[in-house]
Parts: sequence; structure tokens; C-alpha cells
Amino acid sequence: MNLATPGVDALMDSMAGADLARFARKVESLGYSSLWFPEAFGRDPFALAAHLLTVTEKLIVGTAIANVWKREPVAMLSGARTLAELFPDRFVLGIGISHGPMMTRVGINYAKPLSFMRDYLARLKEAPYGAARPAHEAPIVVAALLPKMLQLAAAETDGTLPTYVTPERTAQIRAEIGPGKLICVQQISMLEKDAGKARAAIRGLLGFYLGLPNYLQSFRLMGFDDSDFAGGGSDRLVDAMVAWGDEQAIRARIGAQYRAGATHVCITPVGLAGAWRGGSDARARAMPDERALEALAPRSTG
Repeated sequence: MNLATPGVDALMDSMAGADLARFARKVESLGYSSLWFPEAFGRDPFALAAHLLTVTEKLIVGTAIANVWKREPVAMLSGARTLAELFPDRFVLGIGISHGPMMTRVGINYAKPLSFMRDYLARLKEAPYGAARPAHEAPIVVAALLPKMLQLAAAETDGTLPTYVTPERTAQIRAEIGPGKLICVQQISMLEKDAGKARAAIRGLLGFYLGLPNYLQSFRLMGFDDSDFAGGGSDRLVDAMVAWGDEQAIRARIGAQYRAGATHVCITPVGLAGAWRGGSDARARAMPDERALEALAPRSTG
């Protein structure tokens, strides 16, 4: 499985079913190596992954993430091994604990997430599976923002998939987990050269994450403080978390992530108009900016 070429990470629950195949084929035709998606409160991630793998030829598909609170380890393993067998070397199982406020909203008891994940991974390894085994197991990566979860990911899985991290933090993660583990960085990007427009739109996005305790702790690890969290985020925070500007500026950030130690960088291209929507109690949803996807299609990112 070759993840050296950049990929795409997109929330596709807002797309109509008929658009999914078109979008996945476009991502593949543009030369991206992979297509990742999160599990929110919509489509089943394994059913969606199977569809995306079926309608493409070589595209690697990854869950970023499949939620560990929503299914038993035996069900998670069954889904991953089925896809790894039927689509050899084309599926990555990304798993994670999500966030307390989101899980509480749907009635899930979000208690001792680190201990829960440690037990979950142990049970995942021991889960029974009676079908034909894949030639190669699907890599397993854990979304890990904070040091203890990162240590667990390094010890028990193939690596991690961090979101909202600077290249400097990526370098720290590489130093912490060693050279042999996957670091699949999600790089939020906006193809917009006007600083005022870009930062205003990004603040609309960051406001959601500034309400999640795990992200606040992660931002603090990178040197940000309360002064950076007010008003949707300081310019310093906005510029560090999202690569905005022209094509050259965004490619430079992608290249910096690779040089810092990322195994793989998947971009999430968000646009100004209509990029974010949602009710007062709903998670904001990003529609991928296909104009940016076309402009940022893989070539040398250095």
C-alpha cells in the first residue's frame, strides 16, 4: 500500500448518494492516492467504504474515523477484514474515540476514553473471524491528539491520523512514535488569497472545534493559550491550523508536513461560499471545494 502521494479527506454525508461515485472517481482521476471520510451521524462507514472501493479501481479508502463507541470490536474487525480481503491493499481502518460532547448528545456514555480504547484494541486483536483471511491485514491507525493516546496508538497499532496539527507538532509526533509507524496527517486547506475572507471563513470552522476539550488541549500542546481561542481563534491559530492562500502556499504546507515526518497527507479543501452549515446543535459539515481539489492535484509538494 503506497500512501506517499497526497490524498483527500472529506465529509460526504451531505452528498446525495448519486454523487458519491462521481466524486470518488474524480479524486482518483486527479491522481490522489486515497479518500478518507469521518463517521458522523449518517452513513455506515463500512458500507460507504465498500461502495467507494467498488466504483474506483486503485483508490485507497480510509475511515477517519470509525467510532469505537458505536460498535463492538468483533464487528469492527469483521468489517475491516472483509474489505481488506475483497479489496487487497486498498483499505485503512482509522478508529477513534470522537469527543465527549458529541457522544453525550446521542446518549453514549463517554467514560474513561483512554482505558476504553486500550481495552478495545486488546479485544480487537482477540476477536473471532471465521471467513477467508485477507492476504494483508488492513492497517489500523488511531486518531490521537494527546500524548497518552498517542503512546497507545504507537504501541498497539500501525500509527495515527492527527488533525489540526502544525508541521512542528508532526515532527514531535514522529519523534515520539518512532520511524516505523504511519502518521497520516489531515491538512485542512482553503484556496483563498484574501486574508480577511479566508480567516473569517476559517473562524466559522474553528469555532466548532474550540468547543471540544480534546482539541483545546491539543492546541495548548502546540503553544496556544486562551488568548488564541477567543472570537473563533486568533490570526496566529487560524494561520497555523489551516493552510490558506494560493496553490503554492498550500503545497508548501503539504510539503512541510511530509518533511516533518508525515507518512501521508490528506487534504480537506474547504471553500468560502456554502462551506459550512448546520443548526445550533448540529456539527458543522464541510462540502469539499472541488475547485481546490483540481488545483492541488498531486505533483511535487516540496
